[in-house]
Amino acid sequence: MVPVSNPWDDDFSPSTAALNTLRWAQENGAETLGEAYDMLEQLELSNDVPEVLGEDDTIDDVREELDVGLDTAGPDTPLSELL
Repeated sequence: MVPVSNPWDDDFSPSTAALNTLRWAQENGAETLGEAYDMLEQLELSNDVPEVLGEDDTIDDVREELDVGLDTAGPDTPLSELL
């Protein structure tokens, strides 16, 4: 059986930092992309930023990327489909 791709795959392909952020949000109770986006401020205030984003990425970079995801895939997209 051929895997079915998501319609947003070409327009929204999360970077490693964004995927790590989505995983962090899922571990902290988020189920959708919109919920994960809403948790960015919580991540920013936590001590988890270096562990989640590493040395080179910023919350602002991830926020911009997830903005594209919200526009492309929609806020109700399950994180399980993105991870």
